[in-house]
Amino acid sequence: MPDATSETIRAPQNPALDVPRYSHYALVVLTTVNLLNYVDRQVLPSVASYMIKDAHLQLTDAEIGYMESALLLSFTVFAPLFGRLGDRYPRAKIMATAAVIWSFATALTGVADHFAYLPGVNFHIPLVGWGVVMSSVAVTLCLVRALVGIGESAYSTITPSLIADYYPPRRRATALGIFQAAIPLGFSLGFVIGGVLAAYFGWRRAFMVVSVPGLITAFFVWRLREPKRGATDEPEPTASLDEAAGSSIALTAANESSLRAAWNIFRNHDWLLSTAGYTALTFVLGAFATWVALFLERDKGMSESSAPVTLGIIALCAGALGTFGGGWVADRVARGRSSAYFMLCSISTFLSIGPMLIALIAHDARIYLPAIFIAVTLLFVNNAPFHAILLQSVPTRVRAMAVALNIVVIHTFGDAISRTAVGVASDALKAGGLMPLAMIAHMLGIDPTRQHLTTALLIAPVAMLISALLFLWGAKTTKHDAPANIAH
Repeated sequence: MPDATSETIRAPQNPALDVPRYSHYALVVLTTVNLLNYVDRQVLPSVASYMIKDAHLQLTDAEIGYMESALLLSFTVFAPLFGRLGDRYPRAKIMATAAVIWSFATALTGVADHFAYLPGVNFHIPLVGWGVVMSSVAVTLCLVRALVGIGESAYSTITPSLIADYYPPRRRATALGIFQAAIPLGFSLGFVIGGVLAAYFGWRRAFMVVSVPGLITAFFVWRLREPKRGATDEPEPTASLDEAAGSSIALTAANESSLRAAWNIFRNHDWLLSTAGYTALTFVLGAFATWVALFLERDKGMSESSAPVTLGIIALCAGALGTFGGGWVADRVARGRSSAYFMLCSISTFLSIGPMLIALIAHDARIYLPAIFIAVTLLFVNNAPFHAILLQSVPTRVRAMAVALNIVVIHTFGDAISRTAVGVASDALKAGGLMPLAMIAHMLGIDPTRQHLTTALLIAPVAMLISALLFLWGAKTTKHDAPANIAH
């Protein structure tokens, strides 16, 4: 194992080609912890069926959705804080502390209901007719899941900027693709491990077991060397803020305030459109991650133990293929051109709409399981090219903050909404409500009262179409085909 001292990594002689061996070691460590991050996050959906059937908990679909959204909301609230800290202080130390926090909170989820002393929640919004009803147990579990989100927020916000300083622009999409591959891998392993542990040892032990590796690997993150910020980038051209308003160069003021930096990031064309497109995509992925295992069990007739394992295997293969494939194609076809990155995201998202609809409508496992595989593969193709756009649209000194603001937007308006929306819609459809959506389901051959979760998931293809159109808009209008950090 390479010596993990606090020594600063030197920039390679040829930033476009040379990559130090230590960078590869650091990428392995960071990717491993990111995988554990998503394993811990995904255990809840994998054991949701057991928790709903637990007589002590008495949870509803909506309350499962609230628990998932609590994690995402805390994730987004703290992301800007950690983003700014990551731009100013040693990143590895912050990330290691974050891993300890989310691992501890994951273990606590398994016993949190024994400390449910808080009052429940019951309020309704006048005129709208929509309300929030949560038991004391659900409120306590939401708070614990929010603590998981705080830890994950620090890690996910800061890590991409660290990887960007380990790898030069021409290798960056591949490195980010490897790192992002931990998302589908962790997603799938979370389903498999959580489902197996819950089936044999109960849902409580599932949370406790998966928390242990995160505590161990946090030590290796703590020991990572801190690379010099921008060490692998070409020097950025200088320009006044007035001349560069709305572009990535506008963000390079040395002592820029947090508010000014955030404002300039939001004015950045490529950052804004790529974030908007990925927000719609995150809406879909959040709904999928939380509800598809229950969807396979309730509406497709799979067993309680086989549904999460089957989904985990599909996600493992499809997610890895899509993420690695997306990074490989992006590096060889796009070659640093933002328009090509945007177009790759648009095409892959548009092509995933058909398989997603087939998966929802079909009743034969020989049809809907391959359809899920194809849809997931195409959706995860977006990971590497999207993050390449995100990171090369801003200069090195504000990359962590740009990622943090991206996290705030995609989760606040993406999966923080979809995870709860699907659960609430499912309960409403079960009670005979949401007639317009029920009518659409009838037209597609879906029984909305019996297949209420399938009906609620029909919002996913609509969000996918919106995402594809936003990425296409970015491809047609970007002005940064030659990113500022790459020599022309």
